[in-house]
Amino acid sequence: MIPTDGKKLRGEDYPATIVVDGVHVPLQHESRFKRIYHSVERNTSYGQSRFLDGSASITASELERDWATWTEDLQIDFCQNCLYLFGQSDFREMLRFIMQHGSSKHWAAIALTVAYRLPQQETFDFLIRALRATTDIASAANMTQGIAETKHPDAEAVLRDHLADIWMQPALWENSSSGINWIAYNATTCIDYLIKLGAPAADFAGHARRLSQHVCSLNRDSWKRHLSKHYPEMTLHN
Repeated sequence: MIPTDGKKLRGEDYPATIVVDGVHVPLQHESRFKRIYHSVERNTSYGQSRFLDGSASITASELERDWATWTEDLQIDFCQNCLYLFGQSDFREMLRFIMQHGSSKHWAAIALTVAYRLPQQETFDFLIRALRATTDIASAANMTQGIAETKHPDAEAVLRDHLADIWMQPALWENSSSGINWIAYNATTCIDYLIKLGAPAADFAGHARRLSQHVCSLNRDSWKRHLSKHYPEMTLHN
């Protein structure tokens, strides 16, 4: 969970603590671009971008100069938190640099930001290429969400083709020791985004019913979050 309004979370002890629902949550870890706060009582962590309060800053020229020297963790850290730089005049340059020099993990982290901050056709073309290039199934859901958010006229067709490809994957129904099958999760979110784009829910009712009965508990949980609102008549089968 990444709070989006840092000012509401700041108390007198900030940044040593943030205030969540009236409770002071202590700082657990700090990196160059974010802070992690953890509540032992709630067993919940909260991440806050340091770009929110101005304690971190960067320019496009600095990013281009230093990117290759950063660890992958720091690169991902930046990609996950850079959305708060949207008011900076060179922010689009940063996004385009990552689009050109990043990997699927970086692209997944900025997919929504790109969809909101760059021109529709440029974003759509980039995210299609990124989706086709990725071998990381967990990253694909972010890219399909970004494609949906472009509202491009061809977005529905692309996501329908993507869902058809997912449905042919032999591992779609396999159990997972982690509790979640990422291929099935990708299918679940893809259906959600298709319906939000305006596709008839009835077109995917068979897919949704099978996914609601997936062997992995976390996939059934994700079905409830993403699809139960579209298929209320199926909730009794979970």
